[in-house]
Amino acid sequence: MKRILTGRDAYFLVVGNIIGIGIFTTPGYVANHIPVPGMLLMAWLLGGVIAFLGSVTYSELAAQFPRAGGDYHFLTHAFHPLYGFLFGWAAFLVTYTGSIATLSVGFAHYFMNIFHSSGKTISPALNVLGWELTPIKLVAIAVTGILTLVNARGLRIGARWQTGLTVLSLATLLGFIVLGGSSNQAQPKYLSPILPEHVSLELLTGFGVALMGIYFTYSGWTTIVYVAGEVREPGRIIPRAMIMGVVTVTVLYVLINGVYLLAVPISQMKNIVDVGYRALVVLRGERWSLFFSGMIMLAVLSTLNATILSGARIYYAMARDGLFFPGAGLLHPRRQVPVAALWYQFLWSMVLILSGTFNQLLTYTVFVMVGFAASSGIGLFILRHKRNGATDTYRAWGYPWSVLGYVGITVGIMVSVLLNHPWQAGWGVLGTLSGVPVYYLFRKYARK
Repeated sequence: MKRILTGRDAYFLVVGNIIGIGIFTTPGYVANHIPVPGMLLMAWLLGGVIAFLGSVTYSELAAQFPRAGGDYHFLTHAFHPLYGFLFGWAAFLVTYTGSIATLSVGFAHYFMNIFHSSGKTISPALNVLGWELTPIKLVAIAVTGILTLVNARGLRIGARWQTGLTVLSLATLLGFIVLGGSSNQAQPKYLSPILPEHVSLELLTGFGVALMGIYFTYSGWTTIVYVAGEVREPGRIIPRAMIMGVVTVTVLYVLINGVYLLAVPISQMKNIVDVGYRALVVLRGERWSLFFSGMIMLAVLSTLNATILSGARIYYAMARDGLFFPGAGLLHPRRQVPVAALWYQFLWSMVLILSGTFNQLLTYTVFVMVGFAASSGIGLFILRHKRNGATDTYRAWGYPWSVLGYVGITVGIMVSVLLNHPWQAGWGVLGTLSGVPVYYLFRKYARK
């Protein structure tokens, strides 16, 4: 792979992959568990701190393994090749392809709304293997295919699209903050109280549950480690891009939630999915609904492009080790990108879009996703031990406390998921373990 991604490319890839639809929908879930405005803002700030600790941890890991694949390499070298494969298997089966399906369908809904149609009332155009091919699914497949084609044309083209989409997304978010904050309808009184009168165990427990949703809204800052093989000076650029990206998004998220509170009392935000839209209507009127839909679409496209670009590199790395379909491990001779891996990813994402089961699958794998993140953090300690603590690359700031903090928080989220959703966690583990026989089949094929 050619190292052509600059610091600017890396920064916009990180920011673009973090900012998605979550910031417009998650605040209602958070408000259901945190009834105090000041604590809600503190929770979003703490979410940024958690992401910062994670970026510090992953920076050293990526500097040690500056090649495509990310967690696949970290887990393979720290634990066992099987464990690294299971991460990649889960990524292909559900986490990455399921995220692509979710994002593309979300984009399609807003796209159809702009044209005054939800797509649900239109009769299916086709029936494919018993699956209804609705206009929304057609748009979702089309946008996924277009962005896959863009990234298959070359990394430089894909990076330019990512930069453009992220810049537009950031501009609209800043516009939302300025428009909302300067509105005559803003109610500063909704920002108080800053702290609760009494701190109870129930309040602290709710704060912890809310952090779980916030953690996933910040997730995506790891995307750059999957394309580390194409980054110039990875030991310097990757840590800077992740840390600067996380800081940028943290500031934006806290400000956006402040705008929400200027429009809607926290007591009325509870479990409201479209709190962003409601806030804009209160502050600027119904006529701005089209602007909000545009914000959503840009944010989704930015995240979708970053997910497509980075996900294919995981399967490319696995195929290079003989643990995936051989074609995925080949680079286009002129464009120098894993074209086959990109199209394998598109085909399975299309199956998930058509079947409509991706949301359920993603629910099952939440526990597994956090588990792999915690394992990578633990893996840093193991890798340092194997090297007797020596490393000539980037060293995690605040080690070992920063890494311990990240691992402790992710393990805490795992425990919370296990206690609140034991069946989903169990199915997620079983789905991931289904990759064990597949691993040995690939190993057998590779030896032949």
